[in-house]
Amino acid sequence: MRVNTGVPGLVVPLIAILLFLVASFGSAKLSAAQSGDNAVPTQVQDLVGTYVGTWSSFGIDETGRAVKRFAWADTMIAGDPVISGERAFVTTSDRMTFEGGVAPPMTIPGTEGFFLNEDGSLGDRFFEMYGQTYRMQKLGENSWAYTMPASPHELTWLGFPADVQGAHVLLKVVTHEGGIETHRVSRVSTLSWTDADAGEQCVQYTSLQGYHRKN
Repeated sequence: MRVNTGVPGLVVPLIAILLFLVASFGSAKLSAAQSGDNAVPTQVQDLVGTYVGTWSSFGIDETGRAVKRFAWADTMIAGDPVISGERAFVTTSDRMTFEGGVAPPMTIPGTEGFFLNEDGSLGDRFFEMYGQTYRMQKLGENSWAYTMPASPHELTWLGFPADVQGAHVLLKVVTHEGGIETHRVSRVSTLSWTDADAGEQCVQYTSLQGYHRKN
């Protein structure tokens, strides 16, 4: 298999990866009640806080093995819980510092919260970044997942040929480790492309792993 081992145009791949990270915090329980018609639900207020984490993204090498391409640490601050229209949400700011200085530190703004049902109860969870809104599916009391098309720019940076296509599925599980609220995140990528020598190729592997701990 022919792979690209360079690091072209970091900004676009970083944005693609960041879209997966905004949804990596928060474990609001769905048992709290509003204290009034315009009150921000306790579930949304519970998202407020500071979340510290480390992350790694993975590509593949010439043999098809997963290899780390990029790593960073981040501090995400969530605050200002509000109700606006059919949504209740917090505003987020994620400050990222990259291993090896491959890119300058950056701060990414976003929002996360819930769509509101007609009766005012909480509906699907969402996060928003750069004008794009993504819905998440709740799998269990402490687990969430969502899927989205894989960005060709990111996949090229991770080492795949230009004609690669596929999708990512991200899973978040909330635990309490040593009494600290912790959010474990993994992303599975399923991809296909045509190799000039070997023909059609397919792979499914873990392309992103990391965690947030709430301070």
